[in-house]
Amino acid sequence: MKTKIFLTGFRGAGKTALAKLLAEKLDFELIEMDKLIVKRAGKSIAEITKQGKDWYGFRQLESEVLKDIIKKENIVVATGGGLFVNDIEFSTPLEKISLTGSKGLTFGEYNYNLVKDIPGKLIIFLKVNEKVLRERLKKGESENYNKKWRPSLTKNKNEIEENIKIYRHRLLFYKKRADVILDTSNQEPEESLRKIFKILKHENIIRY
Repeated sequence: MKTKIFLTGFRGAGKTALAKLLAEKLDFELIEMDKLIVKRAGKSIAEITKQGKDWYGFRQLESEVLKDIIKKENIVVATGGGLFVNDIEFSTPLEKISLTGSKGLTFGEYNYNLVKDIPGKLIIFLKVNEKVLRERLKKGESENYNKKWRPSLTKNKNEIEENIKIYRHRLLFYKKRADVILDTSNQEPEESLRKIFKILKHENIIRY
């Protein structure tokens, strides 16, 4: 039985909506990582990242929160889009040695290494095609929620296309660092939930 389920994917993939449905169905605790980071910092993500200009402090907090989360059982985790795939490196030799034991490791690699071998973990990558991703990112541009919770990942004015480039760069890592890949491009969260349960039953991961 998998007791630590992580939903990964780029912003707009539907991680939070699906995590809520899955946690309710399994009667597991729902964990939204971004909310825990905000609570710990006492600031919004936009404030932590200086409106998206500096993500280093956020990545530090993200790793700290993850270390607490993996001690829990019976959880469904809606991760941040870069948890296992971001390419921000630890900035000082001291941090590299104390946190990773290896030079040049990124926060994404470090976080994945924390999770990959723990008993009961399952990482589900929610894939979305670029056409749908553009539509979802464009829809979110004018929403206050997105400005507060999803500040810019890039300094480029053409933010949507830059996000698409980042997604392309991350895609291989999303796939490599997942146990299950589910395309959510053209389906509602309820349909994604049904497909997840079908996969879990087929693999004898759950007994529902």
